[in-house]
Amino acid sequence: MKIQNISQAQQNKQNFQGKINIIPGDLSYLPAKYVRNAYDAMEKQIQNKPFDLFIIQNHKQNTVSIIARNGNKGMFAEAVIDKNADIYEESVNRVITEYEKMQKKNKPTFKERLKNLADKAWHKFLVTVEIEDGNL
Repeated sequence: MKIQNISQAQQNKQNFQGKINIIPGDLSYLPAKYVRNAYDAMEKQIQNKPFDLFIIQNHKQNTVSIIARNGNKGMFAEAVIDKNADIYEESVNRVITEYEKMQKKNKPTFKERLKNLADKAWHKFLVTVEIEDGNL
C-alpha cells in the first residue's frame, strides 16, 4: 500500500468540502444500516458544500445527531432523530437548509466588507512604508 506524503501546511489546514463523517464510528446495527442505505443520497446532497456532515450516536439517549458544521466557524445546524427511525435523507436535507439560512443571516454587510478591505489595505500600506524606510 502506498502512503502519500502530506506537507505540514496541508496537515494544519482543515479542508471542509462536503464530506460525511461518522463519529465516533460505532453506530449500532439499525442506524448503521439506515446510514448505509441513505449514504449515496446524503453524499449527493452535501457534495461541493462549504461544510461537512457529522453523524453521532448518543447511546444513552438512543438518538442519532446529524450536524452540519464548518470547522472554522462556530455555526452549526443539528437534527436529532431516534436511532430506530429511517429518515436520514429528510433530516440531512433539513439540516442543510437550516445551515444555509444561518449562513445568509451571518453574512457580513457591504459596509463591514468595505471596512475590512480598507483596514487590510491600510495595514499593507504601513508595512510597505516601514520596510522602505528601513524601520522594520
